[in-house]
Amino acid sequence: MTESQLKEELLDTYMQYYVEGFKTNNVGLIDQMVKYPLTYLKDGKMSLCEQYPIDPQKLKAEKAWDHSSDWQFEIQGINDKEAHAVAFAVRRRADGSKIESVHGFYAFSRTSGGWKMYALADITF
Repeated sequence: MTESQLKEELLDTYMQYYVEGFKTNNVGLIDQMVKYPLTYLKDGKMSLCEQYPIDPQKLKAEKAWDHSSDWQFEIQGINDKEAHAVAFAVRRRADGSKIESVHGFYAFSRTSGGWKMYALADITF
């Protein structure tokens, strides 16, 4: 596969499982692209998670988060075995007002079952 094809394959996986999982509050969908244990980096700490550490439905309720805008997903490095990517989005209320921006770093491995996320770090600002 060419680099371009690998990037397209990873982007499709990210949109189909991760973005759609957040939009629909479906952690089971997100789980389809995660290789557990997942390494999660947050607030200067590292943890190994046996389940996805973020519950979209709970997060939406806590923040009055209705939708996201300005989605960006950039694959910084990729080969036929692994990839590093960064993502950015703005979380918004139902009226469109901004809650916060979120930036994430992801590490993926390419398996016989497709791309699987094995590490995640995120910050909000």
